[in-house]
Amino acid sequence: MYREMFHKGIEWRAHAHSIRRLYGTWLALRADGRAVPFREFDPATMGDIADDMIVFRPTGNGDMVYTHYGRSLVDRVGTDMTGQASSRIRESVGAFFRECNARVLESDEPLLTLHRSALSGQVHLWERLVLPCRDTDGEPVIVIIAKPRQFRDDLLAAVLDASLDAIVAVHLVRDDSGAPIDGEFVSVNRRAAEWSGVTVDAMLQSSVLTLCPWLAESGLWQRYVDVAVMREPLQLVTRYPCADAQRWLEIACVPFGDGFMVTKADITERKQAEDAMRQSQAEYARANAALKAEIHRRQALEDELSHLATRDSLTGALNRRAITQGLRDAIARSARYAHAVSIVTMDLDHFKHINDRFGHAGGDAVLRRTVDLLTHGLREDVDLVGRLGGEEFVVVLPHIGAAEAVGVACRMRALLAAASIDHQDGEIRFTGSFGVAAWDGRETMDRLLSRADAALYRAKAAGRDRVALDEGLGDIHVLDHGGAVPLQPSAEPPAFTPSTRQGTAPRAPRRARTSVLARPPQA
Repeated sequence: MYREMFHKGIEWRAHAHSIRRLYGTWLALRADGRAVPFREFDPATMGDIADDMIVFRPTGNGDMVYTHYGRSLVDRVGTDMTGQASSRIRESVGAFFRECNARVLESDEPLLTLHRSALSGQVHLWERLVLPCRDTDGEPVIVIIAKPRQFRDDLLAAVLDASLDAIVAVHLVRDDSGAPIDGEFVSVNRRAAEWSGVTVDAMLQSSVLTLCPWLAESGLWQRYVDVAVMREPLQLVTRYPCADAQRWLEIACVPFGDGFMVTKADITERKQAEDAMRQSQAEYARANAALKAEIHRRQALEDELSHLATRDSLTGALNRRAITQGLRDAIARSARYAHAVSIVTMDLDHFKHINDRFGHAGGDAVLRRTVDLLTHGLREDVDLVGRLGGEEFVVVLPHIGAAEAVGVACRMRALLAAASIDHQDGEIRFTGSFGVAAWDGRETMDRLLSRADAALYRAKAAGRDRVALDEGLGDIHVLDHGGAVPLQPSAEPPAFTPSTRQGTAPRAPRRARTSVLARPPQA
């Protein structure tokens, strides 16, 4: 597990503003050389920052106990450690935590740590400030502020802020009829905030037309909306009101989710030079070449940003668009080189009951753990795991036929059935139902997904927590791990409609010949 400790340079190594601020407070209290009193960092007096705090107190047996565990940490980790002993965490990350605490107690000096997250999900790195304090009776108390460093967000912010252009990403706000009526800023770089004359935070808290009403008056807003709706990029050069003056800007607008991304390059000086030297054809040609080079540079930046948008932000799995493209590419390669390709569709059983009992934080923890388990044992850069939406997932297995795909699905089913998550309201157990189908060499991608969904439906109809294989021509076999119980002959999968999977035409249900196998077929 990646981990680092820093005794020096904490003020410039720390990314989180709250960590830098609390470190400065601790240094000020320590200026006279005396121990820092715990009352200055008591979570009861810290307001919202207490949600990111951990407090340890030593016990009589040499261990340490969690006396405070912030709510935001509970939401991300999926369990509340308050009242638990530090020794309960037995993984390598637990040993790392205990080593940090021991060093701080021995040196009586702060420590900044970085470590890779032990759970699959959107948090890539944790940043922690470990502070030694003393209670009123002189007993040591360790106060920790933990903030996530999200890898994709850090990388995106670095790419955006390194640009000399102003870049904003906007999500459309729609009325009840679905018509765009405004937009909200999803991401803003420093250059865009400077040109708008406000801070980045102020832009993120304002709607687009509230902050820039002239966009609607100039007609630019409607052109941006057309880009989002028609999915056609836009490039233009226009006058643009900035905080200090009118500028000539080159604008590139591309679709971005249910919205658009705008890149604005200040070409005021170049435009003035072009106007002054309009009679010089040679100068105009050089300016035109510079314009093309700039467009190519920004297109490369936009391609990189699009790459960052292929992952589901909650689970880290491929998002719907990326997994669909991955399956399409796998089928194309299979058609070209005549090798097998199979898919496994999976749906968590009774997921609504999990959300109802444990809340959305518990449900999110189950979704993240599910992706971790589905990914376990797959081939890196070959097999694909994607989230289609909600609790529905799909796995693409190139070079694997139906029999071996059934074996993979059975292993996944067993991993889910054996897994559990500690939660403040009790242990969360969960299972999944699986549908398997192999491409027959002729059918469309939508038909292949339809067969896998039909097998998944049959697995659920057979009692859930099962694997079903669609062998083609209506033959579906259900693998019952607990004893063969035949299905009713009248049990039919639902007609495959666009509401079941986006972009697929309805199909009439076919009567499937179903058998229940006591053991999965051998690969």
